[in-house]
Amino acid sequence: MMRTNSIYPTVLEAGKKGNTRFLDLGCCMGTDVRKLVHDGYPASHVFGCDLRQEYIELGHELFGDADRCPIRFFTSNVFDLPTTVDSATRNTVVPEPSTVTALAQLRGVLTHIYTGALFHLFDEETQYGLAARLVTLLERSPGAIIFGRHQGLLEEGYINDALGRNRYGHSEKSWPRLWKKVFAEAEGEAFAQRIVVRTEVREQFKETFRAKEPLYMLYWSVQIL
Repeated sequence: MMRTNSIYPTVLEAGKKGNTRFLDLGCCMGTDVRKLVHDGYPASHVFGCDLRQEYIELGHELFGDADRCPIRFFTSNVFDLPTTVDSATRNTVVPEPSTVTALAQLRGVLTHIYTGALFHLFDEETQYGLAARLVTLLERSPGAIIFGRHQGLLEEGYINDALGRNRYGHSEKSWPRLWKKVFAEAEGEAFAQRIVVRTEVREQFKETFRAKEPLYMLYWSVQIL
């Protein structure tokens, strides 16, 4: 749940004050962004993006709002984005929400980005590439935030996956290193010093999944000072 992240109140209050733009990447049926709007974030400033249109349609069916939902939902693949964007190709004008059909239109204009249960689907290298692509979407302004949650580990390493998938688990220590490196490559070491990364590992789903070993979720936020 997005709202269980400790930075959520900060994001919500910033949204209420005005000039912000929010993206939920991997929004699935859009439950989190609908809750965000219900809590007071302006709906006209909120985007929900998923890879599969059927999830978005199921969300409209679930909430019965296909003809009246003010949130802009669209499908796009984040891995179609380049991992770097220079100032010449970064968007300088915020697009009209109703015209947004691809993530590329949001390069450099988002103040808040959320990813829930997304990073843990990939190996270490792919996670780094995903983080780099998210940074291309983020506005370079004080207070801009990327945050989320996904499966992590107390000590970084590969997750014991019952299906044999190659998935990497970051820890409270390794996750900040990843983001500092991404921002240093994108904007230089001086800019990277302005990045604050907060992490918290929580043990979850112990009773739900009856797992043989603990399942940890990494809650995190990355903020520009």
